[in-house]
Amino acid sequence: MIWGVTAIIGFAQQTSPARDLVNPFIGTGGHGHTFPGACVPNGMVQLSPDTRPDGYNDWDGCAGYHYSDSLIYGFSHTHLSGTGVADLCDVLLMPMSGRYTSDPAGYRSAFRKSSERAHAGYYKVRLERSGIQAELTATARVGVHRYAMPTGQQQFMLIDLRHRDQLLCSSITKVSDTEIAGTRRSSSWARDQQVFFVVRFSREVELVQGGSDSTKAILGIRNSSEPLIVKVGISSVSIEGARKNLDAEVPHWDFDRVRNEAEAAWNAKLNKIQVEGGTRDEQRTFYTALYHSYLAPYIFNDVDGQYRGMDGQVHKADHNVYTVFSLWDTFRALHPLMTVLEPDMTRDWIKTFLLHHAQGGRLPVWELWGNETDCMIGYHSVSVIADAYANGIRDFDTKAALAAMVATAEQDHFGLKAYRERGYISSEDEPESVSRTLEYAYDDWCIARFAELIGEQEVAERFRTRSRNWQHLFDPTTGFFRARRNGGFVEPFDPYEVNFHFTEANAWQYGLFVAHDLDHYLRLIGGPSALTARLDALFEAGTSTTGRQQSDITGLIGQYAHGNEPSHSFAYLYALSDRPQRMEIYVDRILRELYADRPDGLSGNEDCGQMSAWYVWSAMGLYPLLPGDTRLVIGKPLFPKVTLRTGDGPLSIVSEVHGGQPDHVELVHWNDRELSEGRWIERNELLKGGTLHFELGPRAGAAGVPPGEEPAAWDGPAAVPIIDAAGRTFLDSLVVSLRCITPGLLHYRINEGAEQLYAGPIVLRESATVSARHGDARVDGRFLRITGGRTVTLQSRYAAQYAAGGDGALVDGIRGGTDFRTGEWQGYEGQDVLFAVDLDRAERLERVGLSVLQDPKSWIWYPKEVEIITSMNGRQWSSTVVPNEVPRELEGARQQVLWAALGGRKVKHIRVVARYAGPCPEGHPGVGGTSWIFADELLLE
Repeated sequence: MIWGVTAIIGFAQQTSPARDLVNPFIGTGGHGHTFPGACVPNGMVQLSPDTRPDGYNDWDGCAGYHYSDSLIYGFSHTHLSGTGVADLCDVLLMPMSGRYTSDPAGYRSAFRKSSERAHAGYYKVRLERSGIQAELTATARVGVHRYAMPTGQQQFMLIDLRHRDQLLCSSITKVSDTEIAGTRRSSSWARDQQVFFVVRFSREVELVQGGSDSTKAILGIRNSSEPLIVKVGISSVSIEGARKNLDAEVPHWDFDRVRNEAEAAWNAKLNKIQVEGGTRDEQRTFYTALYHSYLAPYIFNDVDGQYRGMDGQVHKADHNVYTVFSLWDTFRALHPLMTVLEPDMTRDWIKTFLLHHAQGGRLPVWELWGNETDCMIGYHSVSVIADAYANGIRDFDTKAALAAMVATAEQDHFGLKAYRERGYISSEDEPESVSRTLEYAYDDWCIARFAELIGEQEVAERFRTRSRNWQHLFDPTTGFFRARRNGGFVEPFDPYEVNFHFTEANAWQYGLFVAHDLDHYLRLIGGPSALTARLDALFEAGTSTTGRQQSDITGLIGQYAHGNEPSHSFAYLYALSDRPQRMEIYVDRILRELYADRPDGLSGNEDCGQMSAWYVWSAMGLYPLLPGDTRLVIGKPLFPKVTLRTGDGPLSIVSEVHGGQPDHVELVHWNDRELSEGRWIERNELLKGGTLHFELGPRAGAAGVPPGEEPAAWDGPAAVPIIDAAGRTFLDSLVVSLRCITPGLLHYRINEGAEQLYAGPIVLRESATVSARHGDARVDGRFLRITGGRTVTLQSRYAAQYAAGGDGALVDGIRGGTDFRTGEWQGYEGQDVLFAVDLDRAERLERVGLSVLQDPKSWIWYPKEVEIITSMNGRQWSSTVVPNEVPRELEGARQQVLWAALGGRKVKHIRVVARYAGPCPEGHPGVGGTSWIFADELLLE
């Protein structure tokens, strides 16, 4: 950064940050998944061009638009900002001139990037096919179009309701010479999305193709040299609701008035934070980040207060109701930012959460348009509630909120039953077991925090104990959180491996997700200096990953992945280490290298504002390391001056440079008081107003804060013991040993025998269950002795990410459930599965069967048939073909064994051929794509 006077762009010269300092094209390239169209802050209508006709099989088309494209299919009225799953893009309009067609290949138009213009609240482009200039703007519930159409040619407008996701039903009705009304009901990420719309034209139209209950309609428009204005009101409730929204928000035909009002609405939000200095690119990056922070969640109720609830019914609220809660992403930085900038809106979000609980039985996880998608993990709505309450937002029903929090945490789905009973989620219980356990533990701390603040001590204590469950997955020998299976850890272990034990991450990227209990974590690893070493290792590790491909892992500095959320807070953990100044190095690097004023200026998915909110906080020199706490970490500001106009008075964040370069924070003062004890400040204290003053200077080499005292003795609950063994199955004998990360005696018993004090390794010679206890913490390991040797030889190759137990998995005695991600299933893509099994001695068998899985949602189908070929001597062979009779179109995950009857024949050699059923069938979203066969075991009876 150049801090000289010539580089400073004073905010006073910028009369409209909405127009001059917001670049909606940031994130539309690369993998940012943003859209460039027009909307108002937190508006339901997000009117934007669509350049991608299909979102299901097109990851970079999630938002409907990608900057690399050169064809526009039309302009739709709803969009998602930066998600990794596609949906919305509802009610597509496309103007045409001279001729018309309802075929997307015929109505789509080329466009030139040079003709595109966009700022907050406005978008413009020229369609090359027709010569039409399109302009877009919006209110909260109404999209407004202006089209300059060539004169002398017949003019048309297409309404396409089939565009993008699966259409369940629709209608298009001409109401009058200037009004069209309709409905669209679709299924995609939101399983049942209902949109109602009313379209009004500034001049007469006639229906030339389509009609009632149609999916598409083409309207002929009365010719005129005047621009055509089109207003589209939408609603989740009814056509009448859409009409009321249109009448209330745009009762006139003045496009420029709507655009000016949209810009004014954006200026009001953007002016809450004023930055001075820096380069113009840095200012544009900052204000675009603030702009993106205001795109979601968005308003969901009509102007009369009606909305569609989680039960599918229409309700009425006395406050604004919102939708699109990407909580796994946004609890980290976006929601804490909005507790500062938008306390009233935050309060309405919490009230919306309580409506979700009342109508659906639990708080939202990832809600979209009145549907719970159950995407991502945790129950992070509790974080939003706890953070808001801790930081002064109080006007909601706290008893109802606590009841909803507890009810959500007491569910049995997604591994919660095992989490409560065992203290952690094992890999057999649920996929993503490590990530789920760590995030449930944090959420439980949020419940404990909230309960304590409102005086519910019994609930607080219960959930505080649960919040320590992270410790059961900590492996002291590697220093990582690891997946457990059968009482021990899953082997082999590679911290770089991306697998189904983690959510969009590996062990590095979840390796420090314990911000709510750092005191105890530091006691386990060895204190602040050990934390420094752990963080240094993270940021200095190699940038390659192993295992399955995960497109979300981007923006890597070492194994820190800024393009995805799990490790977003990790650079700020240096504040608790013995080298806190290293925080400045990495935060500054992320700000400068992983954000930019260009279409590919985001290092990963925008994720409904989280990526941008991280930038807003960090550029101000602050960060909410632990949502639910009242403190902020003090970083290093990007700009010489930031003024935050919210709370009780203006907050000024001022940086003064000493000694040449602003590389390092030397001193911080708060209202003339030096902050000498750590890099923390109370959020509520800042909102009273005042000056946070930074003195910056050149970096001070390797100097840091002297190490503190040695970590105190462990004072938390006992951890679950770890049962170590070479495997779950064995032939002759198996050595089993016990250990634990917390101090104390270990006890065990075998099967139903008497409990004994553990003094050394246990040798098993028969199948047995080993039960281990440390204090009140218990765990079981079940071990199976296999009688008779079995050697498997594979002629097909399984995928590395679906290896199960490796080459011997199909004869290891370990069965899987109906979820292919738990680790017992072996996956084969686009091929027959061929393997041979030799028994160590001949056995008389009644039947032989192959256990297989079907899960069409995951592109997994039963084989077409299984052929079992057997022999006693390896020369004469008998063959039985077992056809699969389960239809491929059946939905849901299921498993079966395809048995071949042998009638007591003696067998020593077995060959198996599971024949590929072919690509994804017609009617499947991935039609024509390569499908999979998943098997877990060859069964002998």
